[in-house]
Amino acid sequence: MRIGFIGTGAMAQAIARGAVASGVNPATLVFSNRTAAKACDLADELGATAASSNASLARQADIVILAVKPKDQRAVIKEISPIVVGRTDVCVVSLAAGRTLDQITTDFGAGIPLVRVMPNVAATVGQSMTALTAARATDAQVAAVRSLMDSVGRTILIDEDYFPVFQALASCSPAWYFQIVDSFARAGLKHGLSKDSAVEIAAQAMAGAAALLLAEREAGTIPAQL
Repeated sequence: MRIGFIGTGAMAQAIARGAVASGVNPATLVFSNRTAAKACDLADELGATAASSNASLARQADIVILAVKPKDQRAVIKEISPIVVGRTDVCVVSLAAGRTLDQITTDFGAGIPLVRVMPNVAATVGQSMTALTAARATDAQVAAVRSLMDSVGRTILIDEDYFPVFQALASCSPAWYFQIVDSFARAGLKHGLSKDSAVEIAAQAMAGAAALLLAEREAGTIPAQL
């Protein structure tokens, strides 16, 4: 199965590197970017392939990941529509925040196998919490996309109606967690700790608490019980 990334920004890079680290053969990855040199650089780094255009990538890939900004997605869809519409063996994956399955389907002008995912910033360190929902994709296609996203953290399959809730819980919350760590670190500074030590202590305490909570969750423990 070949996986194509249209766009090579931070999130695409994180997912691609995570996939390779988890055992995906880099030769199955293909990249395209409006700045061709960026696609070539990432492909060279990973031992993958750079496509000459978005259309060329779509012809090669079984999974086509639209890793471009929401404002640029329609233009990309226009390029690849003639290639993917009418094919059930190609699954398109959207990373664009705020763009629904229905909106993307309308842009393609036809129903295609489609998956929408919403990772968060922690994907860059392999600790994302990602939401996934799909339309017309086969179980095998959904499983393949889920496996890909699992390479950069945890993935949950939810109804698209809950994406706004997920966004508040997972996509926006890291900023609040950073503020909590900052507050604890500032308290440490006031009591004589160095900035680096205070941040490390507070951040590791939060990371450890999260790891403990996730481990205890398997036994049915709820946060308040800890």
